[in-house]
Amino acid sequence: MKKNRVDNNLIANFYGKIEDGELPEVFTMTFPIALIQKTIFTHAESFLKERFDLLNSEVDVLASLYTNNKVLSPTQLYDLTIFSSGGMTKVLKRLQERGFIYRKEDENDKRCMLVCLSQSGEEIVKESLFAISKECSKYFEAFTQEERELFSTLLKKVLLNINKF
Repeated sequence: MKKNRVDNNLIANFYGKIEDGELPEVFTMTFPIALIQKTIFTHAESFLKERFDLLNSEVDVLASLYTNNKVLSPTQLYDLTIFSSGGMTKVLKRLQERGFIYRKEDENDKRCMLVCLSQSGEEIVKESLFAISKECSKYFEAFTQEERELFSTLLKKVLLNINKF
């Protein structure tokens, strides 16, 4: 299998097993989502590293701050991202060294140091998110505008439904 490509034989075999009743129908939704996520994640990882010298985890933290009023506690960041607390410490240290975030004391809890997005952090996250969205939009060129809107709506429904469990 080529990097950032899904093997067509793998796909044909998978759907054959679904049609033969060997696998549950729900896999027609979950398996493609997993492959799409893996492909986009891998592509984004190399693109962000090459173009911005950023890791996915660093962009994840910056984007979380940017979309949540630019200030979060480490616990809130940990809850919004998908890596360990030890990993979070390393990411925060690197972002702080690069001047993309800074720490300030929480006025409500003096024991807590809030993580804040700096101006340069805001600039880099906006630039990197715009660039990666443009780079990855080619994966969805097979859709018409109406299909893109429907796909987005359906994914949102799944995400909102996940929170029920």
